[in-house]
Amino acid sequence: MKKIALSTLTLSLVFLIFTSAQALGQQPVNKIVAIVDRGVILQSQLDEQVKQMYQRLPLEQRLSIAREDIEKRVLDRMIITELQLQIARRSSLQITEVEIQASIDRIAKANKLSTKEFLKALDKDGVTLKSFKKSITDQMLIRRVQSSFIHHEVKVSEQEVSSFLKLLEQNQGDQSEEYHLGHILISTPENATPQQIDRAREKANNITAALSKGEKFSTLSISQSDANNALEGGDLGWMKLAQMPTLLTPYVGKMQPDEFSNAIQSPSGFHIVKLFETRGQQKVLVTKTHVRHILIKINALVSDKIAQERLLNIKQRLENGEDFSALARANSEDRGSAISGGDLNWVQPGALVPAFESAMDKLNTNEISQPIQTQFGWHLIQVLERKQQDNTQLMRKVQARSQLRKRKSDAAIEIWLTKLRDEAYVEYRLND
Repeated sequence: MKKIALSTLTLSLVFLIFTSAQALGQQPVNKIVAIVDRGVILQSQLDEQVKQMYQRLPLEQRLSIAREDIEKRVLDRMIITELQLQIARRSSLQITEVEIQASIDRIAKANKLSTKEFLKALDKDGVTLKSFKKSITDQMLIRRVQSSFIHHEVKVSEQEVSSFLKLLEQNQGDQSEEYHLGHILISTPENATPQQIDRAREKANNITAALSKGEKFSTLSISQSDANNALEGGDLGWMKLAQMPTLLTPYVGKMQPDEFSNAIQSPSGFHIVKLFETRGQQKVLVTKTHVRHILIKINALVSDKIAQERLLNIKQRLENGEDFSALARANSEDRGSAISGGDLNWVQPGALVPAFESAMDKLNTNEISQPIQTQFGWHLIQVLERKQQDNTQLMRKVQARSQLRKRKSDAAIEIWLTKLRDEAYVEYRLND
């Protein structure tokens, strides 16, 4: 591991914290469990993350997973998170309050709760709104950091999508079956010795033995797996055979729900896969929205307040009977749509940025929104029409492209994070 010397400022700050406490005749309230380049992770932060990890587990799993089995894993994840957040801070990346609120609204909707009900549920679980917002902010910053380093390198061609769909069509099972999978990885290092391979194989075999005795797959993933999604119970979600890593395909196709494989060896280690359940392909109906907007961008001369005031003035003119198309052509700074009177035509779910789409979905037909902020500026939005469409075939193409992009992105991100971690200065103080 390449070690980069800590800055004098960081060391001085750490020294000041401890000497100040000693000068007052007190013990430090908190201790450092890891130094990460120019940052530190405190025991209280680790305790909070471990607590949140346990809160997400069913009661029987909380009782069966010892803290020491997950503490180091949680700390390793926090180190990777901190390294990425340091990049975000150096790059002056910002997440707006509007984006955070839109994310909360989407999470609440996914849980089939109103935002108010969701916040009450968080409070009941001991999660403050402030800490939840910080968690969302950190996640969004990390996605932006990863996107800036990785996603511009990930390209999926039309030929790749066509070949992928052709492979799906050739596999009759894939036309009707989707598989919900779990995955456990016992990794081996690059150029592993025979002894390292034997130890990994033995550990994987012990896991399959434990599964045979009825232990929960997610519990073993959390406490034993080296996969990136270990702390999520190893859940890979739903996929078709052709969408799976080719290593798993020959095994999953022969499995019944609740069955798991023996240890499967690959260059990266030993894999155990479990089939939770299957389902047939479902018809996809989507609600398409015909929408138009007027955009005012923010710049050195136009502040958020000025942009909102300009749009409120335009909204008043619209309510007084002026034509939306004419006002869009005269005022909108989205030149691509302004020429068409602000018309974005028919859009599908997921086609627009979340803050815009969230506001759009709340509008009735012909209703005009209040000024809405996105990363592009401030918008007035009007919904003209809505209709349902059978999108099964189009969705298959979208899903194929998404799956291919995810495969490439996941591989690129894993390589990048490994390099980021290897080149960072990290000092563990967990057992000090």
